[in-house]
Amino acid sequence: MKSFLKIIVASALFGIGLGVAVAYVEVRPWASANIRDKGPARETLANENALPRVEVPELTYKFGNIERGASMSHVFKVRNVGAGMLTVEVGSTTCKCTVGDLSKNEIGPNEETDVLLEWTAKTAAGPFRHGATLMTNDPNRSRIELTVLGEVVESSSLSPSEMYFGTVRSGESKKLEIFLASNLDEEVKILNTDIYDEQLASELTLKITSAETSELPFPESTNGLKISATYQSGKRIGPFRGWLELTTNLAKAKKLSVPIGGTVVGDISVFGPGWNAPRGLLRMGSFASTKGKQVKLNLTVRGEHAKTTEIEVQKVDPPELQATLGEKHVMNEKLVHVPLIVEIVQGTRPLVRTGEPASSDATILLKTNHPKADQILLRVHFSVEP
Repeated sequence: MKSFLKIIVASALFGIGLGVAVAYVEVRPWASANIRDKGPARETLANENALPRVEVPELTYKFGNIERGASMSHVFKVRNVGAGMLTVEVGSTTCKCTVGDLSKNEIGPNEETDVLLEWTAKTAAGPFRHGATLMTNDPNRSRIELTVLGEVVESSSLSPSEMYFGTVRSGESKKLEIFLASNLDEEVKILNTDIYDEQLASELTLKITSAETSELPFPESTNGLKISATYQSGKRIGPFRGWLELTTNLAKAKKLSVPIGGTVVGDISVFGPGWNAPRGLLRMGSFASTKGKQVKLNLTVRGEHAKTTEIEVQKVDPPELQATLGEKHVMNEKLVHVPLIVEIVQGTRPLVRTGEPASSDATILLKTNHPKADQILLRVHFSVEP
């Protein structure tokens, strides 16, 4: 029994001694000093202290009620509260939002920049929520989502909501009318008009007159205006697009945006797979970068100037899109065919050109010596996937 007790006591003493030894090794002062003195740890800490740090006090802004067709904007503040240089770039935007201003892309420590987010209410009445993405070099916050929201209301109305002229023969004109009506007691007035396309502005004539309530397409309207528009086509064949901005006296609809569109046709026509003649648009679809895509179109020249008409590629946007004309084939005195090959080569970087809302159109502009068609514009939609 005494022997057994001695064994227990000895074991306990051995355990206590071993614990003290381990603790001494773990907290020995020279080891701690070596850890504190290691250069890489200090360097890492210094690098972290020199990084930019983005701060956005306000991520969401409520517009409240906004008149349909009206444009509203709000300025968001982006600050750099870090020690390094902060860079900010515009990423994606949702279908109706535009980033109208980014006062500077590089923000020094303790500095800030303004980001103007604008939204035009082109949707039907009801709630909306849209926004934009900002990309930064802050390693802890590389994406920032800015959001605007509110309610689209209709105290005034446009009918139709766009000026679509359809097809217009080259050298000829076409007329249409739209009505701006007020559903309030206040009389609606147009204070100014602006057309956002220089060539379209030279081809479009507007006349604004008072409309009788019996003319207005809205039974609830109290008064309104009739806007008569005349489009005089020039020598460019193909689609025309633009915006008419109306400045009014209405508090919640100071600026109304009216889309303008149509297609000019003439003696030169385009045919081929994916070609939409009424819209002047070639749809190439989506395809992998490793495969690329090629579409063979045909330009058909008719009339007395068919044989003498020469066509050349004047401009292509973006440069990744290629357009090549082939040798023309004279079918008869008044009919000539000219092949047009449109191509995105293999290995092209990922790229989206699918028109609004995702991005702008790609375009091909052809130049001719035809007396009634000196240019041919083709819009192109495609998506190159990784």
